[in-house]
Amino acid sequence: MTTGASNVAEDSAGGSDELLDSRIPTPVAVITGAGRARGIGRAICRRLAAMGYAVVVHERDADSSARLEQETLDGWRGAHSVVDEIIAAGGRAVSVAGDVCDPQTAVALLDAADTLGALAALINNHGSAGEANTYLAHETPASLWEDTFAVNVTSLQRLGAVLVPALIHSPARQRCIVYLSSTAGHRALRRYGAYCASKAAVERLTEQQAIELARYGIRVNCVAPGLTPTDMVDGTLERAASTAGVPVKQVMESAVRFIPLRRTATTDDIAGAVAFLAGNDATYITGQILTVDGGMTLV
Repeated sequence: MTTGASNVAEDSAGGSDELLDSRIPTPVAVITGAGRARGIGRAICRRLAAMGYAVVVHERDADSSARLEQETLDGWRGAHSVVDEIIAAGGRAVSVAGDVCDPQTAVALLDAADTLGALAALINNHGSAGEANTYLAHETPASLWEDTFAVNVTSLQRLGAVLVPALIHSPARQRCIVYLSSTAGHRALRRYGAYCASKAAVERLTEQQAIELARYGIRVNCVAPGLTPTDMVDGTLERAASTAGVPVKQVMESAVRFIPLRRTATTDDIAGAVAFLAGNDATYITGQILTVDGGMTLV
């Protein structure tokens, strides 16, 4: 596990100062799974930094060999590149690399947050597709089922064991947790067994913690993205195309036809929903699942 604690800007965060209060330390947001160039996590980091948060940018592996070929060709450096973007915009950020299933990663995230200010937001964006579009539920290999739940569900409890107590005692004015689920957490999808079940668990955990943490003034909500072109979704579509024996483009076009707004989401669409729930306009909202899918689950 490595940290990027040296990548700290000295200036305050740019953009809106709605979260800033000179009487308390700078609010800090920890955002997991944010090292992909096309990822939702990157968009969330940039949006929250613009709101006034200092940001801890997490990625699983800082090793360049873990990056996609196109990312390498583009000179992408994972979480370090996200940190550079935030600093260039006048914000403050550090990077942390580590497996979310390892309890020491949670400790490293908290240590990094402490270098920036007061922990105010935990955005659990990481996740595994669990090879969705491959197996029926009963066919899923035990190791794949267990790994999917380890990343998508168990890791949330392990991160929370360290970071929730810090949120409880934090002097930050507003404190919140935002989970990232999926529309697959709302309903069953054929060959999505491990993924659907794990994301449904995330939504129930959201409601559970909303009840438990309300007494401390901590809000807990969840954003459920619809079809959003990212590296993870690309893999899911490729598996679907392979199973059906058709081009990936045809699978995508077919999916879009079932979206009332007739387009896929952008990573900024999802980041905007997270920013709303982490901002001052949502201070009386907790225990909610905000679906951002262009109306897809209505049809």
